[in-house]
Amino acid sequence: MAKRIIRIALEVLSLLVLLGTASLLIAYWKQIPDQIPMHFDGAGQFDGLSGKRTILWVPAAMLVLYVSLSLTKTIRIRSLGKEVRIPAPLVLPAMKLITLAGFSYMTACAALVRPLGVWFLPVFLTAEFAPMVGLLIYARKNRLF
Repeated sequence: MAKRIIRIALEVLSLLVLLGTASLLIAYWKQIPDQIPMHFDGAGQFDGLSGKRTILWVPAAMLVLYVSLSLTKTIRIRSLGKEVRIPAPLVLPAMKLITLAGFSYMTACAALVRPLGVWFLPVFLTAEFAPMVGLLIYARKNRLF
């Protein structure tokens, strides 16, 4: 029951991040400059500019990511010629929320013409890979492969 509540909370938060990003872009469209950063380097500094209409692709990509990860129910691992299917009730919603939050933050920084910050890449990657590492530890501990 607790896992179900956490999964639902992660799903709702993911949807709110997605809708919030799109809503903010719509609400502040006139304040976004004509040229915005669309590429950031490893230090979080922007090093590529683009027209502001290109930022509209980000919520569209976030929607595709949200739908595709929502439809995925299991994770398949192939190891030593053996395939294992692991139900992922918390891993995928957690990864979905982390990914959408990262894209949302990058979109906000691009719209405000601000750097991401040197902290963003290590924090984002650590947060993104933590559920996967947890899943692999779980699978190995339960001798799933």
